[in-house]
Amino acid sequence: METVGSKRQKVTEWLLEQIRSGAFPEGKRIPSKYDLAERFQINKMTANSAVEELVVKGYLERRARGGGTVVRPRASRFKGSIAVFTGDVSVSYYSSLLIGIQEGAQSYGYNTLFYHRLVNNDPEETVQFLKMSGVSGVVIANFYQLSSLDLPVLWIDKNRIPVLRGDFNHLMHDDYHGGQMLASHLYELGHRKIIYISQLADILTRRYEGFREELEKHSIAPLTKESYFRSGLSPQEFLRRLLKRFPEATAIACDGDNVAFEFYWGLKEMGIRVPGDISLTGFSGFPDVQRLIKLTTVDEHPHRIGFYASELLVSLIEKKIREPVHEVFDVEFINGATTAPPRKN
Repeated sequence: METVGSKRQKVTEWLLEQIRSGAFPEGKRIPSKYDLAERFQINKMTANSAVEELVVKGYLERRARGGGTVVRPRASRFKGSIAVFTGDVSVSYYSSLLIGIQEGAQSYGYNTLFYHRLVNNDPEETVQFLKMSGVSGVVIANFYQLSSLDLPVLWIDKNRIPVLRGDFNHLMHDDYHGGQMLASHLYELGHRKIIYISQLADILTRRYEGFREELEKHSIAPLTKESYFRSGLSPQEFLRRLLKRFPEATAIACDGDNVAFEFYWGLKEMGIRVPGDISLTGFSGFPDVQRLIKLTTVDEHPHRIGFYASELLVSLIEKKIREPVHEVFDVEFINGATTAPPRKN
């Protein structure tokens, strides 16, 4: 016995075939829900649901004042929609990443639907919402957990999932190598007393692993590893307490440009020169930070990885490659103006 979903799918597939073959050209009014119901021997609500799915996906548009539902311009080249979950796009990393994803998706004929949080912060409700929206695939660039979604899903930098294991699709920056490059840079400048600052203790751990293991090659270790965002302190107070404990520190390595940016101004307000008195590094290569302070950092090229994420997801959607996908994306060391050899006492 056919389900409502299978009946609706027959209608959507037939309509898509007509659009892509040119039988329903741009601006063409499609059959009414009554005509579709009669053609496929279904009720008009199921027919209307099938049409609405293609409206949401961008193939059709409803005209006001009795204009009916017509094929949208360029719909014959439009293949579907990709849902994108990211962090706060006011952060330049995520805005650049989203632009890359959009450009990549559009180049392959897909629209993007942007979400900056789960629906009502509920994974199961989000899954149901995505199924009803009729998206073709999902990109997740944050720590969201989605299960039971019978669609291709690609995670970008899913730090809380064991790296390169399991049956999920994962595209990650080479954070480990980035950490190595920053540690090597500080060591070559002559720094031996280095503080490492993480945003949160349980994320971005591969950055620290690469940093720590590179220093271990030279038989040294960071003075300490501290978590900043859970401290509840202002940048100045955090730094005062930190440097009181470790007055011998000559460099501070941060696992994010956002933290390094706050520390740069905090140190300046404390009368501590960067890099004259202490060197400072970040991680990610935020364009807005670079425009202001030329931070020594690792550039993750979010626009490029976003575009490539779309390429991978489209290949999964169109079954050109098999799941699971695990790929590592190169990062680039940026030698900025916030590091120098340690001051001489």
